[in-house]
Amino acid sequence: MRLTYRFCVAFVIVVIVSGGVLVVTFDTHRTDVLNSAEDSVAERAELSATMLDDRIREQQRTLAIAANNPDVRAHGTERQGDTLEQLVDVSAFGGVTVVDETGAVRAIETRQASTSVTIVGTDLSDRRYVDRSLRGEEYVSDPLEAETGNDVIVVSTPIREDGEIVGSLNGAYHIDDERLFEPIAEDDQGAITVEADGETVFTNADHLDETIEDEAMVGTVGWTVTAHRERGEVTGSIDRLVLFQTASAVALLGSVTGFAVWIYRSKVRRIGRILERLRALERREYGDEPAIGGAAEWRRIDRALDGLAGSLARREQMLLVLNRILRHNLRNTLNLVVGHADDLESRLDGENRESAAEIAAATRELLELADRARTTESLLDPIDDETLRTDVATITRERVDAFDAASRSRDLETVIVDGPEQAIAACGEGIGIAIDELLANAADHAGPNPSVTIEIEPTPEWIRLAVEDDGPGIPPEDISVITGEQELSQVNHAGGIGLWLVDWIVSRYGGRLSISSSESATAGDVTERDDAGSTVVLELPRPAEPTPPTENEAGTEDARSDRIPTQ
Repeated sequence: MRLTYRFCVAFVIVVIVSGGVLVVTFDTHRTDVLNSAEDSVAERAELSATMLDDRIREQQRTLAIAANNPDVRAHGTERQGDTLEQLVDVSAFGGVTVVDETGAVRAIETRQASTSVTIVGTDLSDRRYVDRSLRGEEYVSDPLEAETGNDVIVVSTPIREDGEIVGSLNGAYHIDDERLFEPIAEDDQGAITVEADGETVFTNADHLDETIEDEAMVGTVGWTVTAHRERGEVTGSIDRLVLFQTASAVALLGSVTGFAVWIYRSKVRRIGRILERLRALERREYGDEPAIGGAAEWRRIDRALDGLAGSLARREQMLLVLNRILRHNLRNTLNLVVGHADDLESRLDGENRESAAEIAAATRELLELADRARTTESLLDPIDDETLRTDVATITRERVDAFDAASRSRDLETVIVDGPEQAIAACGEGIGIAIDELLANAADHAGPNPSVTIEIEPTPEWIRLAVEDDGPGIPPEDISVITGEQELSQVNHAGGIGLWLVDWIVSRYGGRLSISSSESATAGDVTERDDAGSTVVLELPRPAEPTPPTENEAGTEDARSDRIPTQ
């Protein structure tokens, strides 16, 4: 995954998380505002019901106190009229009446004096509030139409004399007068509606369209009090909250975006340029690349990469020049030496003939070494194909079949290939050159009865190729130089190019090389043997997508051992 892509994914995640937090926060605040408004309305409904209940109880007490006044029982007297007039003045009643024990109206006092005389003598015994009062109860009626034609609510209480009920004192509230509802009507936090027996007896919510509502019950009379609050007031608060949250979101996301742009321009893009320049060096491209630019630290990195590119270009040029000299000039000269040596060998006798033959043999070995060294030039090219797949088991058997020891110092008696028929590794067919070098190394340094065992073992992550011979073993100093445990120098160096080629080829495919020898105390991950010989182990990575297993790839039970003679 490229750095820029990762950065973009991280930025998107940050934006999504930040946006999610803002959305959740806004939704929480909006819910809190709505819940707060609903709780406020519910509290107002309870408070209004309590206030109205207290108001009614207060009026009942006022009426009960007045009923105990003897002047109220003095029918037809001036004292009775004055008492009732005072009662109307000090209370919220729109009018009061006195009814005797038969239910007949004996006195009336109202704020509308013109209607007072017309109902005196009227029989109200069929009225529930009169009937309940004459039975000794304090009673509050539902809305009803009085004899005066007004819509009223009546509070009645019995009039007693010497413990006996002699009448009823009735106080009427005019519904349209609203005196009874003054405590709740003066609340400026919203509107209130009072319903009795399904009929609205008071409301100041007529001007409201859409409201948040809650109800409470008036315990004394069972009326329903509904508190209203304009929903627009709440949505206005939410709209202001939305505006604030939007501004906060823009500020936050803008800051995050600005910071991300700055990080990308000052860091990520320059890191990407560094990676591009490093990949260009890996591709052996040493030309002018775009400068990294930026602060002093980036300019120092830029100069260091320029210096590295120049050094690599000079070293590659030196290597290519030396390789071409080896391929052309030196080879031509050696061919000339071989020709003269063969000519001398054909014309001389005795010791001179043998000397000429030795010169020809040594020169041919140098020519062979030059041919093998030319392989290093191809190893300079980077591997572009990331999906390399090679059957190491098949190519090993093919190389064993094709191995010709006639040009080597001696032949191999037997080569044993032990392992599955198929073993796919993430490498190219260049691994065959490494196998050739290992076979050649075994042939050149084999024991009296030269033989080689090649064991192929697939593991979950690697294809393991172990080449074991019965030769005298590889010197420990050569192993330590090739495996990198000691630095290459004039004192410490490997004697030949074969194992170097093997190591370079395996490393080129991302593999690993380990060497175990009878003369070496360093065995890597290979078990040491008590007898003479050496074991070279190549480990090549398996492809990213595993190959479907074959019958022989399932395990060692299906592995077969092939004895392949080389002659």
